Amino acid sequence: MAHSIFQVPYPTNEPILSYTPGSNEKQEVLKMYSQLNKANIDIPMRIGNRDIRSGITAKMHPPHDHKHSLGSYHKAEEKHVKEAINASLEAKKKLE
Repeated sequence: MAHSIFQVPYPTNEPILSYTPGSNEKQEVLKMYSQLNKANIDIPMRIGNRDIRSGITAKMHPPHDHKHSLGSYHKAEEKHVKEAINASLEAKKKLE
């Protein structure tokens, strides 16, 4: 390896958007914000390749408006933590 010649590709970034007033990207962001602000979403846990709904939920609120509810997410119990650890260990075995 000491005498190897590597050809590392030149890194490229995604385009930089301006988000100036009236720009398309600004309008897209505001449209998506409005849609998400009106939605009431339910976010499950993701363990391995499964969505898990524990039934123990907590509400989500935007940081600037604590009275508005965006939806809820499911909280993990000890058994879910153990499942997640086991799923991670299984995934690690597949990578080795």
